[in-house]
Amino acid sequence: MRTRADMNDIHLHYFLRPDHLDAGRIWAAASSLTRPLIEFEDRRAWLFDVIENWHDQGARTYCALDAMNGHMRGFVTIDPHSKRLLQIVVAPEALGSGLAKTLLLKARSAAPARMDVIVARDNLRALRFFEREGFRPMGPAQDIVTGDPAIILEWRA
Repeated sequence: MRTRADMNDIHLHYFLRPDHLDAGRIWAAASSLTRPLIEFEDRRAWLFDVIENWHDQGARTYCALDAMNGHMRGFVTIDPHSKRLLQIVVAPEALGSGLAKTLLLKARSAAPARMDVIVARDNLRALRFFEREGFRPMGPAQDIVTGDPAIILEWRA
């Protein structure tokens, strides 16, 4: 596990097509921790289609790579037009390292005045993270993966 002091060894770059495989692996592993009853491995192709669709509509995805070995540790997707944080994903081995905050700061550079995010109501770790980072609940929503109940949260500078 990486520590907060190690985050200087992370490089961010714009998402490229070859990143799909690592992104899918990380997304499935991280999502399975919070939603263990869903088989996320079977949804990787869906994820690739969603990311490409988001990019076609103007969203941007940034990947966090370990500078020492080049392994992807996480990624974030932001739509700068709608100011929606579409996803933030941290590899299980990087949880607690400060990487989520690094990725959130990158997203804020694309939406510096405000942004919102939809979080599944049962994703308590994510809800606590966003609330610590100044996001406030705005109302009910629907999880984009499962259709399950979710909460929309908003951050303003």
